[in-house]
Amino acid sequence: MLLLLLVGCAAAWNPERPGPFDLAVPSGWSLARNYQFFGSHTVVITRGDAGISLTRRPENGRAGRLPLDLVAGVRALSWGRRVGVENAVIAEHDILLDGRRACAVTGLRRWRTARSGYTMVVTRTPGHTVEIVLHAPEAALDAYAADWGVFLDGLRFRSPPDPDGPLFEDDTWRR
Repeated sequence: MLLLLLVGCAAAWNPERPGPFDLAVPSGWSLARNYQFFGSHTVVITRGDAGISLTRRPENGRAGRLPLDLVAGVRALSWGRRVGVENAVIAEHDILLDGRRACAVTGLRRWRTARSGYTMVVTRTPGHTVEIVLHAPEAALDAYAADWGVFLDGLRFRSPPDPDGPLFEDDTWRR
């Protein structure tokens, strides 16, 4: 069993060798966590009181057919709910991320007296859902916007985007 766990915990991202994605760590940020566990890859970078996490996990069953905005909204609102975290979504937008459709959700979280802000981006690669989150204290979230942009602009997936291009909800009536 221990051998199985060790095999399942190989590093998720290594800039020296090809993997499922490549990313640019903004200046001043440091790698805090980097692991692979049973097909899910997670990378976390931090700077001061803020963090950016990227998690790529396999899609199971019918999850791949659910609309991205639904997946993003549910993920944003359910985070930490079991332990009493209250979540609110302030804004939701469709964006392009490395040539593929993505849904960005911005909101607030409260747990007891602590409040934080977050921006979550959800996209898909073949067979996987990718969730990227910036979180920081509510008043400091805007201060990290430039670094968030650097991170998103530098993120590249090894798999090609959908050959038909991104399909946004407003475009569906035209097809």
